[in-house]
Amino acid sequence: MEFKFNNIGISGVAGCGKNTLSSIIIKLLQRMGLPYRELSIANNLKQEISWVSRELYGINSSSCTREEKDTIRPLLVAHGVIKRELSNGRHWVEMLNKELAPDKINIITDIRFNKYEKDEVYWLKKEINGVLIHLSRYDEIKGKRIFFPPANEEERKNDPLIEKESDFVLKWKTEEDQTKKIISAARLLKWVKKLYV
Repeated sequence: MEFKFNNIGISGVAGCGKNTLSSIIIKLLQRMGLPYRELSIANNLKQEISWVSRELYGINSSSCTREEKDTIRPLLVAHGVIKRELSNGRHWVEMLNKELAPDKINIITDIRFNKYEKDEVYWLKKEINGVLIHLSRYDEIKGKRIFFPPANEEERKNDPLIEKESDFVLKWKTEEDQTKKIISAARLLKWVKKLYV
């Protein structure tokens, strides 16, 4: 499939703000008059496991709160890992391939793995003309940056591997104010803008 634009992948541990960053990038693309589509590898995983999660735990994995998601995260991770092992990391990207829009900037909000030869990072960069942004979020306590930790062992192992392959690394402070979030992403937004002008 040929892509008209560079696609964008966003990586980082759970809770670091990948979806928030995506919404900020989308606002920039809208101002630039560029077409986009936001996608998530995990959406297919959540849909695949939804009936099990509802049946066993009373939680719909496709539309749950962050607290509910934290409860079923071990189930999501286990299913995701098994499908990845059975396919050498291709199961979820092959599913997402069917959703990509070749005439839009596809923003994939959850690039998490670089274990197999043609894993998510390879797929993003080599197969769908993408760039990779790695995001880390921190709180500042007594002048020290305390970064959000990985949510599980899979993140602990994989997040550093993804960061090494990133085209842009953003470390941003936890902010409640949307304007401050945008300001903290200003350097990244300039970089993104240069991709399309």
